[in-house]
Amino acid sequence: MTSLVKKAWAPAVVALGTAGRDVALGILILGRGTIGLTGVLTLAAALTLIGSEQVRERVAAAARAVMPAVVADLPAAVEPARADPDARSGRLSDWLSASPAGAAEPAQEHVTRYLSRRYRVAENAVRQIVGEAFNTGRAIGVDPMLILAVTAVESNLNPFAQSPVGAQGLMQIMTRVHSDKFVLHGGDHAALDPIANLRVGSEILRDLIRRGGSVERGLQLYVGAGNEPDDGGYGARVLGEMARIRLAAAGGVRDALSNGWRAEAASGSEAASLMPVQAKPGSLPAGGEDRAI
Repeated sequence: MTSLVKKAWAPAVVALGTAGRDVALGILILGRGTIGLTGVLTLAAALTLIGSEQVRERVAAAARAVMPAVVADLPAAVEPARADPDARSGRLSDWLSASPAGAAEPAQEHVTRYLSRRYRVAENAVRQIVGEAFNTGRAIGVDPMLILAVTAVESNLNPFAQSPVGAQGLMQIMTRVHSDKFVLHGGDHAALDPIANLRVGSEILRDLIRRGGSVERGLQLYVGAGNEPDDGGYGARVLGEMARIRLAAAGGVRDALSNGWRAEAASGSEAASLMPVQAKPGSLPAGGEDRAI
């Protein structure tokens, strides 16, 4: 009996094995077909998205709606990506061409007109610089007129100004010396960002005035002539420009411009008269390699 069962059971086992293999093969084929179908559908959706502007706009709108929540969930320790140089340039153009938030004070408007005409810079760009100087100066306890005077003398209000020795931006900061101060603003590239440059430069100016004990000594340190007997006339130029800015702020824009042009002409004549004089060997002008800021 046992041998008879074994003989009958053997074909059944073979049949079951064959059926199992067939089922497995069927599942495999079905899985591959499902994956292939999914790929085809995905490709079709992508092609539809590329070809349909309306669909693209809907997807973009959905992404914009989702992104704030995604960003909010990111850990605070995640380091933000460095800004793209082209994007920074675009933001700078927007800043220079934008209208300031709120109405500017009359004094700021007078100063804006004076500096715009004196240094031949677009009035709207100057308005941004003046507004930021007033805000920063008041926040850190430095006279905004002094900040603007230093800015005017250092760069002629050109946010892209760069000297051969490495001074950069509106207030001509030696970025390699003060690299740590630009960390909060995104890194060294922020030296050419007018807002970051004004804020960092104003803080440096404040600290040097405190260290020196007076505005005059602070300016001498600012220009890097702290170890020299004088600052080469730098402080006088800044304070003279500061006086003209004060005059303009009080409404005397025409008088400030006239005084500025006369001072410029006198400075040009004085420089021409000193042309034949040879500098001492090894001496450096203010703003040379010994410049501290």
